[in-house]
Amino acid sequence: MTNRPTTSAVDFTSSRAPSIDEFALKVVFMLIVWTCLLAFVNKLCQAVARKFWSYPVPITSASIPSKLPHPNPQGSAVSFDIPLMQATDEQIGAFMKFRGCETWPDEKQSRDIALRQVTHAAAEYKGFLYEERTMKWIDDHFRLRLPKLKYPYVDSHWNGWSSFWIETGEHIRNMFLSSVAVLFEHCINGLMLPVCYLITHNDAYLNVCLYSEVGYMVYATMWIIISYVYNKDVTVEQMHRSVWPLLLVHHISSLILCIGCIYCIESAPKELICWVLLALLGLTSSLHYVGQILDFSPFAQANKPWLRMSAHIVCLCSQIVFRMIYWLHIVYMTVTHTLEAHGTQLAALVLIILVLFTVFNADFVKFHYKATKGCWLKIQQGKRLAKPKDL
Repeated sequence: MTNRPTTSAVDFTSSRAPSIDEFALKVVFMLIVWTCLLAFVNKLCQAVARKFWSYPVPITSASIPSKLPHPNPQGSAVSFDIPLMQATDEQIGAFMKFRGCETWPDEKQSRDIALRQVTHAAAEYKGFLYEERTMKWIDDHFRLRLPKLKYPYVDSHWNGWSSFWIETGEHIRNMFLSSVAVLFEHCINGLMLPVCYLITHNDAYLNVCLYSEVGYMVYATMWIIISYVYNKDVTVEQMHRSVWPLLLVHHISSLILCIGCIYCIESAPKELICWVLLALLGLTSSLHYVGQILDFSPFAQANKPWLRMSAHIVCLCSQIVFRMIYWLHIVYMTVTHTLEAHGTQLAALVLIILVLFTVFNADFVKFHYKATKGCWLKIQQGKRLAKPKDL
């Protein structure tokens, strides 16, 4: 008998194009890995939220609105105008009745316990208003394409990170958790693995990166399709329904590019592939999700304006450098290489996909420019309001 060399069933060290069976096995493996990893990240974040971000809001920090329902226009939040400690029983009773509590105050409860219930109800209503304003902005921007929309800023948090989760609506909580999960994925597939390849030139890092991105994109695309079928949002991103078509186009385009790189790996410019991943994921999209996390949190513009402004500037600069200036180099090098190595038809397909990504890039840069400008104007407005008026 002759001894045949044995290799691992899931081997990422090979630098050749895979068979269909080998490709499917590796993608399924990565699909399982990402299913487990994202579930772990989600559970971990929820545990942190329950443990550290869900303390009761102090009664002395809370307010209730005088008008019911409370005004909720575009742009900045309109803060509740009656400090709870200064509110009359009639005002509190009207608010609690509006929130569905017909029996306030309960004679069996102490006033302190009753006021804590009011505080909790006010925090939930505050979170609901921001969620409503945010969802409307997303729909107006992505589906209706309305011009001159005002970005929805969260109101200042009453108790910082300690009660942050209490003041956050359910859908915004889901978006926060999904932002953390997507950021985690971007840092692995768009930053850590490409950098490891650029440093070591070990093909295993690039192979794992490409299969990992395919596995993740299959996972994310699958949940978008399931959301359409059942008319319920179970997407990874937890974005408004009007964003789902854009996510589908993005994910399918990414899948085509990554699968093309896997099957053309022997002739593919591997360093260029890494820089594409860095430009689109690791150094730009990851910063976008950091900004989204900040916008939902006590590090938002209303609480930490200069921190938020600094993050805006860093993100905008990365968008301009990698999604505008360097992107032109990426498109030129990718299309010319594909044309020389694989012919006109494949080069045309790659060009179409890169044009789609160019449109995404332009929208990304435009969004972050407006967000940075808006944050700066909010800071200047705050300075003017804080300046004492001349007598």
